[in-house]
Amino acid sequence: MVFSVKPPPATSRAATHSGAGVTQYLLLASVLRHQIAHGELVQGQRLPTVLELAGQYKVAGITVRQAYGLLKAEGLITSDRGRGTYVSAPPTGIAANLHAAINDPRATDVRFEVLEQCYGLVLPEPLLRGTAAKSAYKSYTFIRKIHVQGGEPFCLAEIYVATEIYKRFPESAEQQHKLAYLLNEYSKIRMQAMQQTLTVAPADMVLAQALGCSFATPMAHMTRRISDESGHIAYAGLFWYRGDRFVLESEYPFDLWLSYPGVAVPQTLAPD
Repeated sequence: MVFSVKPPPATSRAATHSGAGVTQYLLLASVLRHQIAHGELVQGQRLPTVLELAGQYKVAGITVRQAYGLLKAEGLITSDRGRGTYVSAPPTGIAANLHAAINDPRATDVRFEVLEQCYGLVLPEPLLRGTAAKSAYKSYTFIRKIHVQGGEPFCLAEIYVATEIYKRFPESAEQQHKLAYLLNEYSKIRMQAMQQTLTVAPADMVLAQALGCSFATPMAHMTRRISDESGHIAYAGLFWYRGDRFVLESEYPFDLWLSYPGVAVPQTLAPD
């Protein structure tokens, strides 16, 4: 897969995004697209009229027409004069093997397309959030890659791995395995903790192009850090998942979750 626009390091972009400035019809189309993908609007179902949907979402009629036009071009809906507008696409849902591709560090049913590698970098300040600078290794290897499952991209990842650990990986191993798996297999120091932060934001043009989705499509944005027993950050990364191809699974013993809130809200992220 070759992209005509090379995305800049996401760590150089703002960490948060806003829906402000995103055209209303794109946002409306994104909502309807999500409902179709997840079976909330089923194949053959008649959609509201332009006036009905405009009233429901408090938007202008032209906004609804533009949103419907976009979904027609994507083959998700059809419209016949005098009969109405109908859903023409079946729900895609989340495939079982996609669950593993996202949640299992050992997953093998994933293809990795490495877009860029850089060496000898320092860990960017945003990825040091809540930790002392001394917790970082002196040097990191940076890898930007696309995760593909079932022939479709579902994740853009930008990951920093401590250089002294990365050097222990077999040659080109990052094209065959997840980096978290390689970290566990080849690091001399045992990994101790993993921390994740998940937010949601609309896709900008760079992400839309990279992941083959529409502009303003909901994206799951995850920041992940893995620390080793020495207390250093061995791995830190940013991940952008297509909203229609994302599922996060977590399971904790109830007593642990109830009595140890740090499982869900790490102390490093707790408000002052």
